[in-house]
Amino acid sequence: MIDPRFIEVLEFIEERDDDGAPTVRARIAIKIQAYAQDVDDLRKELSFIEEEVSELQDAVDAQAIALEEQSNRKNDLVTAAQDAAVRAAMSGSGAGSAGLRKKAKATRERIAEFGKDFDAEANHLAQAQISLEAKKQAVKDQRGMIVRRLNTMSSLAARAGVEFGVEAATQPVQARQQVQPRAAAPRMMRRRPRRVRVRRRRAS
Repeated sequence: MIDPRFIEVLEFIEERDDDGAPTVRARIAIKIQAYAQDVDDLRKELSFIEEEVSELQDAVDAQAIALEEQSNRKNDLVTAAQDAAVRAAMSGSGAGSAGLRKKAKATRERIAEFGKDFDAEANHLAQAQISLEAKKQAVKDQRGMIVRRLNTMSSLAARAGVEFGVEAATQPVQARQQVQPRAAAPRMMRRRPRRVRVRRRRAS
């Protein structure tokens, strides 16, 4: 939905001059309409990306919790293996000692296998976090594009407002020029120099 600030400008989208060409306001309105459609498309894409970010964030959080639980289990297994090894060493060479050594060996094997799974899950979590950060950056970029489009539309609308002002200001001037013809400059009068008559005296 287009911002109400631009509705007034769009009303001039069909305006034409005497030659049938789009006026300046019409061309501005056409540009604003195109940007408005672009903003609408960007907002739809943004909504889709934000939904992906939300879903990916939930998955990352769940993986992080699961990985922490596996880490705690791994620590418990390491502690159990160390305890079995110590008890086997302290029990001497009897059957009980052999059983403890066997238990410690089995625990170490479990730790090795568990470690492989843990590393795989940790790598999977790291990749998911990278994807999540990329999606978050895409959201920022998308929002930035929307802001830039809206700023451009505002600039165009402001220019359309200037066009309104120019027409409103020039029309009365033109009317005054038609009604009141330009007055002619006053003529300056030149005074002729005064003649001086010289009277000649007769000789006696």
